[in-house]
Amino acid sequence: MSLPLRISFVFLSILTALLMAWGVVGAEPGPPAAFLPVTAQGAPTPMPLPNRPGGLAPDLSTIDSPAAGCALPKAHTDACYVTWSYLYATADPNYVITMTVNIDGKNRARFGGFFQTSVYIPSEMLSFRVPCGMAGSGGDPGLGSNHSYIISGRDSAGLVSTNSGTVTCPADDFLHVYLTVVRK
Repeated sequence: MSLPLRISFVFLSILTALLMAWGVVGAEPGPPAAFLPVTAQGAPTPMPLPNRPGGLAPDLSTIDSPAAGCALPKAHTDACYVTWSYLYATADPNYVITMTVNIDGKNRARFGGFFQTSVYIPSEMLSFRVPCGMAGSGGDPGLGSNHSYIISGRDSAGLVSTNSGTVTCPADDFLHVYLTVVRK
């Protein structure tokens, strides 16, 4: 078989697999366009999903995220790192569309899924720099700043699940060291 013919065959196979995954090939035909509801702009709106009994409704699971940790790798830098050992969410039979990490009201990471019923994010992708803070800045005299986080996931059915918490970082005496150096 010639190379162009092989490439065409592979391309056609991939296209067919994608169409089957999207439900275009082999799916029952929908209602004719004349029966679709039309919006004010004239574009047809999607047909509503059929009603399902409550026990059969798909659900995005709670996000599995072990307790967050905060580490100070190098003293006198005010650079701490919030980490998790992993993040995991499932949405079976739907697909996980996104998982986001928000720390102190700022989106720090967004992970996308592509036809996946679950998503697993390893620890190597979960290290976010935050300020450590001076001793007592978070309320505990022996520790530094508190940082709040929200981990949220969304699936292909529009369902959302969140996990939130607060992590306290170790104190760093960066300001004392800085003032000592500047005064000399």
